[in-house]
Amino acid sequence: MAVLIGARSDLSMNSVSYTSKLPNLGQTIHGKKFTLDFGGKGANQCIAAQKLGADTVFIGCVGSDIFGRDIISNFERWGVDTQFITKKSVDTGVAQINVTDNGENYIIIVAGANSTLQKEDVDKAYDLLLKETSVVLFQFETPLETTEYILNKLSTANSKCCKIVNGAPAYTNSYQNILKLADIFCVNESEAEVYTNCIKKINSIETANEVLSLLLKQGCKIVIITLGSLGAVFASKDEREPQWVKVPKIENPIDTSGAGDAFLGSLAYFIVHTPNLSLYEQIRRACIIATRTVQFQGTQKSYPLKHDLPEELFNQNYINI
Repeated sequence: MAVLIGARSDLSMNSVSYTSKLPNLGQTIHGKKFTLDFGGKGANQCIAAQKLGADTVFIGCVGSDIFGRDIISNFERWGVDTQFITKKSVDTGVAQINVTDNGENYIIIVAGANSTLQKEDVDKAYDLLLKETSVVLFQFETPLETTEYILNKLSTANSKCCKIVNGAPAYTNSYQNILKLADIFCVNESEAEVYTNCIKKINSIETANEVLSLLLKQGCKIVIITLGSLGAVFASKDEREPQWVKVPKIENPIDTSGAGDAFLGSLAYFIVHTPNLSLYEQIRRACIIATRTVQFQGTQKSYPLKHDLPEELFNQNYINI
């Protein structure tokens, strides 16, 4: 069972505007399309894994408003266990997303109920986390104190559980202990720069590899840096030589928002369901799925179902897809 902890929206509602370009300061421009979508990093990751066939449970908070109700209904529609989602007397988290013609996105989040996730909310799922969980995914859209609390518990009571921490959004003064407690620490290039105090700008595979080394020196066990169209690089404290995972090139991406979440949800799925594969191969397959999503608009609705993907992608052995 994969358990997905955290999230801002789904445990957030995403307000998405599609436009040719971003406005300058003080400028008003016309957009092309507007949608309300379900989102939130943890929620996106959860839905991505669930659509591939994982058994998922979400632990988080929503507000006592229509957005919170709709978010829970959406989870239940896809089969996600929602028994540990707590309703709070605050607004549900929201995100404002602008997507330009070249597929790039710019996002502002308001955490809302997500910022209220406390230790006692997580303790309700204590037995599940300790006895039935294979992977737990964390994000930084909920209080870091709560994240560190459950990471500590899992580290001592469920050593077989893989703890993946997605360090997004990035904090300049993050809890150093969280990086050490995570089995896998995953960030994109801009987030990686923040965690290394922007010592090195990532503008190539070589500079990405240098930043990998800096993150490992902070105590991380395994670090993955996602690089968009360039794929991903990763290394570990035991195998410090960086490895580059390439992805198929997409000439005209439509919408890149949520692709990183699709990657993490897919990675969690492959860690649980293809344990015999190398981490390189698990990352490669997750990259293939994430790359597919940028060819469609939206976040969760762009995530594929298992039967929409090549059967070879779920083979227990290595195969060139």
